[in-house]
Amino acid sequence: MSEIIKPSETPLVDVRHLKEYFDINTGFFKTRPLKAVDDVSFTIAKGETLGLVGESGCGKTTVGRTVLQLYKPTAGEIYFNGNKIEGKKALKEFRTKATMVFQDPYSSLNPRMTVSDIIAEPLDVHKLYSSKEERRDRVLELMGHVGLNSEHASRYAHEFSGGQRQRIGIARALAVNPEFIVCDEPVSALDVSIQARRSSICLRTFSKSSVSPIYS
Repeated sequence: MSEIIKPSETPLVDVRHLKEYFDINTGFFKTRPLKAVDDVSFTIAKGETLGLVGESGCGKTTVGRTVLQLYKPTAGEIYFNGNKIEGKKALKEFRTKATMVFQDPYSSLNPRMTVSDIIAEPLDVHKLYSSKEERRDRVLELMGHVGLNSEHASRYAHEFSGGQRQRIGIARALAVNPEFIVCDEPVSALDVSIQARRSSICLRTFSKSSVSPIYS
């Protein structure tokens, strides 16, 4: 049974003593643990923005992926809205409320899918629409949120610039109306001259959607 935290004390996300170790080969049938994340704890309140700061390779991305359990934690506890993320049912429910904007807009989008299908993929996975019309309307709404035109819906990812691809990724992340988003250096793949503008777009979009983001 999942542990419950009292409502008055409940942050949106509560990470306690998170550890993520990877085994690396050191010889014939020999491994040693690489401590990518070692005893990290933090909380995020509803409506709050958290930034993880550190040098390249210090484990920021791994923290974000482990919080979402894209990597299974080596140790530690993760609570969402007071409920411990433990077991398949809790994880599935968590993933309807928590999503991710990946660092590389080139590799995170399926080149064989249209923009419409990429954005609608979370809706398909979680069965969040009752008709094709509702699905289409939701996709167009999300595209409008991130500044994409409706005629872009039938195009493919390779037809867009890096900044536009990142907008597609943000729209996909917002598809399930999440409460929490992990942003893995969402502007690092863009030219320095437009990074500030893209960061502003992220903040405005998340603010409108009442999302609590963590920037890693």
